[in-house]
Amino acid sequence: MDSKLKKQFGIRSANFDISASWVTDKMLIRAHTDLAGRVIGRALDLCCGTGQIGRALRAMGWDVQGLDICKQMIKVSSRYFPVLEGKAEKMPFESSTFELIACRQTFQFLDIKKVLSEIARLLSPRGSFILSLTVPFSSKDSRWLCKVHRIKQPLLLKFYTAQDLIKELEKAGFLIGKTKFIKVRESVTRWMKYAPELSSRVKKEVIAAIENSPAAYRQLHNVRIKSGEVFEDWNWMVLKASFPKNKND
Repeated sequence: MDSKLKKQFGIRSANFDISASWVTDKMLIRAHTDLAGRVIGRALDLCCGTGQIGRALRAMGWDVQGLDICKQMIKVSSRYFPVLEGKAEKMPFESSTFELIACRQTFQFLDIKKVLSEIARLLSPRGSFILSLTVPFSSKDSRWLCKVHRIKQPLLLKFYTAQDLIKELEKAGFLIGKTKFIKVRESVTRWMKYAPELSSRVKKEVIAAIENSPAAYRQLHNVRIKSGEVFEDWNWMVLKASFPKNKND
C-alpha cells in the first residue's frame, strides 16, 4: 500500500498544485488558518504533500514542520519549511511536540486508529488538531460519491462521511470544536487530466459517472457541462478538535 501511494503521488507531484481547485483554493485554506487561530508555537503539516497548508500556517507565524511519505512531494514542500519522510501511523517526533497538527485530504488512505493515537501523543496539552476531507453533502449523494471515489482511487481504504469522521475522533477521545463546511467548484475533466496514474478507460469512467449521476446527486453537486468540460461542487468539512490530557503526561 505505502509503495503504491508513494508511486502514485510521486508521479503527480510536479502538477499537483494545478490538478484540482481544492489544492490552492483560498477559501478552503483560509478555513484552516481561521481554525488554527492565535499562533502559539509549533505546527505539523501532516501528510503535507506540496505544503499548501503549511505555507499558510508559516505565513501566520507558526513554526511549521512537515511530514510525508513521498520523496517527490517532500522535494516541493521542503522549499517552504522543514519536512521529514515518514508514516502518519508512526511519526518520528517526541510526545507533546506540537501545539497544532493539520491534516488535509489524507485520512481515506490511513489506518485512522493508529494515526489518531499518534496525533493524541504528539499534541501538547493545549494543542489542537485540524482535519479536513471532502465528504458527501448528505445521504442523498453519499452512495454515488462513494462509487465515484472508488472508481477513481483503488487505494482508498475507507470512504468517510462527516458523521463517520466525527464518530472516529470522538471514539479516540477527541473533543470536537468548531466545524466548517466549504464548497469548492471543481472541473472533473481537469481532475482526470492531471491523474497520470489512471488509464484512459478509468478516466472516462469517472467522467461518465458524474455526467450520468442520479438527479439528487446532480442537484447537490450542481453538475454542469460547459464546452465539453464537466464541473461539480465538492463539499469540504474542516474541523478543529482537541485531546484532553494531563500536563504531566
